Amino acid sequence: MPEKSDYICDPLRASSMGIYVNSIIKIFFFCVLILFLSPFSVSASDSQEILKQSIIAWNLEQHKKSLSDNSYKGEEGVLRLRPDVARSFGLKLPEYEDYEAAVRIFEDAEEILDRIIKEISSDRRTQLSREEIGEIGKLALSHNHAVEKARALLASYRSGIKKASDDRLDRPNCLKLMEVLIEESMKACSYNLRDGLASFYNRCQGMNDSDGPLNTRNVRFVNHIFNEFTERASGQDLKLFDMERGGEANGLHGKDDWQRALGRNESRYADFLNDILGSDDKGHYPVDPLLFMALMRRESNFDSKAVSYVGAAGLTQIMPMTGKGLGMKHIFMPDYFNEAQTSFSKERRLRKKAVNLILGITDKNKESHATLARKYMLDSLEFAGTRRNLFHRYKKELLKDGTDDRLDPRKAIDFGFRYFSRMMRIQDGDISLALASYNAGPKRVAQYEGIPPYKETITFRNRVLRYYRDYLHSLSR
Repeated sequence: MPEKSDYICDPLRASSMGIYVNSIIKIFFFCVLILFLSPFSVSASDSQEILKQSIIAWNLEQHKKSLSDNSYKGEEGVLRLRPDVARSFGLKLPEYEDYEAAVRIFEDAEEILDRIIKEISSDRRTQLSREEIGEIGKLALSHNHAVEKARALLASYRSGIKKASDDRLDRPNCLKLMEVLIEESMKACSYNLRDGLASFYNRCQGMNDSDGPLNTRNVRFVNHIFNEFTERASGQDLKLFDMERGGEANGLHGKDDWQRALGRNESRYADFLNDILGSDDKGHYPVDPLLFMALMRRESNFDSKAVSYVGAAGLTQIMPMTGKGLGMKHIFMPDYFNEAQTSFSKERRLRKKAVNLILGITDKNKESHATLARKYMLDSLEFAGTRRNLFHRYKKELLKDGTDDRLDPRKAIDFGFRYFSRMMRIQDGDISLALASYNAGPKRVAQYEGIPPYKETITFRNRVLRYYRDYLHSLSR
């Protein structure tokens, strides 16, 4: 081992040793860099594999289910693509005449069903003549025969599918396509996992993302794949995506900083919310004030006197029973309010029964089923009228009385924030599930193991998140 003085006396040797030491240092740091970066590449690969496996299992199960419950519409392969969608991705497959014919017949049948519903929903309170009932029965029969014919054509189409000529059955290539579609969908949705999965589903089913990727048709798929990924993925995998976690994980804004994102309407209520955020109540789950502002924007557009068609009231659109449960002292809830809610439930149930009767019409029962379907639909319309009248009366009397705590902006924000904070705690900071719980109730979220398949709830979630992102974007400028 040379002494330190040797390097001073022999510059050439010292220089050579310096180069050697520098090379060792560079190799060391290169190895450290590789070790540091490798988990991310491996994790990205792992996350892709977890998603692929879950999607494949879901698609195979849904394909099997569609064949047993007659909901099959021509989807094949691990991506469950219809012929027209497959061609849009550049896959090669024959022209399936039976499939094309089935599609046209299904479209015609849908038009017939719409016509039948219009006929049995006519506002006339007089009993339909026997001829009119007979015409409805004939239309229903033609609809049901058309559906049977279309299904037979789909069965014929499916029997003619050959792996050699249909790229949808080329599993290796379809798996590569799946990877591309997953990545493109996630990127388009800023790696928000729920929206990315919804966008992927929409692309495979030939749907657009007009009002946000998540919709009633894909929400069960999204819930299932999201839950499986959450259970199976490592912590590093989860960090690759926006998992919609709220609270401290996202970092809350300073006391006044968040208000820079607000417009004139919402600024009127910023001090109320700041008072709540600055209170000594340690029971609050940490909620970004801009997220709560986005919720109020969707619920009432900052109209403190807003009343919904089902009786939710105020800035935070609290229902009467929810308000009572939260501890609000003055809630306007007359006896007829329960009747209004019951009428709403009966209206929907009877309409569904009427449609099911139409779908079950045969040659033998067409007259009796058509008559009963008409009766159920008229009863549904009557309950709808009762519901509208009672809720209109409720809104008028609620606003005239004016003492309901929900109409007080400070109380509406205070109790609405408490309720949303509670939903955030119940859902462990998952923003989408907390929003769904606020709109449809935590029991529905538990029932569907995710966002319920209700159009109103999904639209509520989509709009609130859109407004929230708008606020965050304004804040970052």
